[in-house]
Amino acid sequence: MAHQIVAPTSRRTAYVLGAGFSLAASSEMPITDELGRRAAARLDLDDLPAFSPIGITFENWLTWLAERQPFHSEAEHLQDSARFAELSEAIAIEVAASQLLADTAGFPRWLGEFVDLLHWAQSDVITLNYDTIVETTIDKSPRFDGDESIRSADVVTGFPNGRGTLFGSGPYFQDRGTFSLHKLHGSIDWFAVPGDRTGATLERIPPVERRGTAAHRATIGGREVFIVPPTSTKSTYFDNPKTRFTWQQARDGLREAERVVLIGYSLPLTDTALARLFVTTIANGTQEVVVVNPDADGVANRLVALGVDRARIRTYEGYDCVADYVSTEVEAATRGLVEYLASTSPDSPVAVGWGYSGWGAITEATLDAPGGTLRLCVDRVDQPLATVLYPGTTSDDPNARPTMSLGQVLALGTPSAIVVEIEGREWRICTRAVPEPAQESDWILLSPIGHQPDRRP
Repeated sequence: MAHQIVAPTSRRTAYVLGAGFSLAASSEMPITDELGRRAAARLDLDDLPAFSPIGITFENWLTWLAERQPFHSEAEHLQDSARFAELSEAIAIEVAASQLLADTAGFPRWLGEFVDLLHWAQSDVITLNYDTIVETTIDKSPRFDGDESIRSADVVTGFPNGRGTLFGSGPYFQDRGTFSLHKLHGSIDWFAVPGDRTGATLERIPPVERRGTAAHRATIGGREVFIVPPTSTKSTYFDNPKTRFTWQQARDGLREAERVVLIGYSLPLTDTALARLFVTTIANGTQEVVVVNPDADGVANRLVALGVDRARIRTYEGYDCVADYVSTEVEAATRGLVEYLASTSPDSPVAVGWGYSGWGAITEATLDAPGGTLRLCVDRVDQPLATVLYPGTTSDDPNARPTMSLGQVLALGTPSAIVVEIEGREWRICTRAVPEPAQESDWILLSPIGHQPDRRP
């Protein structure tokens, strides 16, 4: 049984993720102009412009290819259309290849923590990225809605996340207690029949390890990858009702948010659809707007140009701005946890774990400085809570370990951060799980944030 996590208290937040988010997660992931260069190289194209933010961008070039130019003959227009189609496919291939390299190299700690924060807060997440980094992070590490695990199918907007087995009910949508991922520009694991404007053939078909390449192609069944290339003109793609639904859900999420956080999104005003969406939802709203970007001031200026009052804008900038933002959110959640612990009985026993795989006894605790980091040592987190002994007790069970009481832990001082060491690795702690009233009501169950060890039930 999975214990219910007590979600940190936070304002209703909508996130907008751009290419800089994926780049922060891995240097293997390209931003738009670099993606264009890689896609062109994959096609051995050598007659392309030198893409530059202050000159001709990849977005400009693709837009020229997508739109019919008045000075072109029919043959020249068809040549541009063919090149546009080739580049669209090359973009998807390049993003998938880059993500594979990124996954092999490993992602930073903050990525798993960020996804936990999204899950607990049930945030709206609007992404312009084609990659599946967020979805893969969900599938790698269990998160729970009650006793049921959350998977990527539960977060992606517009696709059924359940299948009826009785009475031929077919695919269906099921409400889940997690975040919503609105992929406005499609995804490398979305496929549709070219030219389909009804959405009937559009499906999300992620690769599966046990399904070989030939079987995956057969599953795709003649469809082609559905991504919206980075062009200023996207109207033909928005004819699809599933795409429109995704954008409408994103609009509602932005309107209802108390805070809008732009991570790694440069807000180019040439992206007219996004610019209009922001004008419609936040320009005259009351939301706090947080910009997380190495060029945060530049993004803030573009927000002001759209009508957002500068007094509503807060910024994180610098090379590590995304990690810094996530750390700030973890620290805020930790303060709430520490306040709760300070109001709880000092005699309460404390265990650490992820619940679904078991718990562990705290064998040692140290505080590195007054008001600093509290470090907890736990040798294992795969035991039933019944085998974690109350402080000061013993047992004949060789697996049973006595733990520390809350009073013993907090006697060291009030921390600003809590870290647990398990099997030589460290996790931050900023929340807790609800104990079962019948058997363990007096326990304090601390839950680490981020990627869990792979001990699925």
